[in-house]
Amino acid sequence: MRNVSVKQILLIVLALTATVSHPSLCATADPGKINPYMLFSYLKNTESHQVLQARMTNITQTGEVPLPGLAISFYNQDIMLGKAFTDAAGNAACIISDTVTLFKSEDGSWPFTAVFDGDSLTEPTYGELSIYDVDIEMKLSEEEGERIVTLTASVPAADGPSPVTGEEIGVYVPRMFSLLPVSVGLLDETGTFRAKFPADIPGDSLGNLTVVGRFNDHYFYGNVEKREEIGWGTMAEKAPRIYRSLWSTLAPKWMVVSLAIMLLGVWGHYTLVIINLIRIKRESRKGEKQD
Repeated sequence: MRNVSVKQILLIVLALTATVSHPSLCATADPGKINPYMLFSYLKNTESHQVLQARMTNITQTGEVPLPGLAISFYNQDIMLGKAFTDAAGNAACIISDTVTLFKSEDGSWPFTAVFDGDSLTEPTYGELSIYDVDIEMKLSEEEGERIVTLTASVPAADGPSPVTGEEIGVYVPRMFSLLPVSVGLLDETGTFRAKFPADIPGDSLGNLTVVGRFNDHYFYGNVEKREEIGWGTMAEKAPRIYRSLWSTLAPKWMVVSLAIMLLGVWGHYTLVIINLIRIKRESRKGEKQD
């Protein structure tokens, strides 16, 4: 027992000595700071504008919480492309200027980085992407009574555009918070994908809708899309007349009248009680004066 106690004391002394000589061993992250999550993405829109997007959130037990007001810096290698602050939804975006000559890696891809340097409340973080340039062309046509969407994808090359083959591409329709997939498939040997557009997708009051041809979160190209508005949607129908019923928002008249009578009775009793209390108080004051 004695030998064991001496060994324990020696181990404690050695541990304290190591901690004093190397304080970094006991240093830990500030538990009060937020450890953010960054979703970094690339978009080439229908006007061929290149947009870098970063979404900053705090992942908690109840879900993702957006982090607004954070400064995000965007880079291409050592070239700073811009700086943006996250909005109320935690999103920040940087449109790459057409005058900037982007640096390309040896494999021909553009290296992009989004950096958050941290602040007094949030830990620093960053995201990285390697993106290859690609162009999409979309043609909308009607053939033998069918609506056809034709997508063609190609990559720039020294001897002219080269078709993209065997990669997944899709046709979508925008909805309130996302894109509705209409058809997804692979590009053939000519870099072409043809899809039939259904005739039962709702449009606006005039039957217009937006068709989107898109590489969606592609591992080489990111998000690249073409959009075009066309009258291929079904027209929105007028809302049907609502009849009074128990299951509708318009209650039957007998129910409205019954409820009104019951409420009138309840409030009538309240009023009568208050009036009687006031009378009792007045009578008691009169009695005190007479005494």
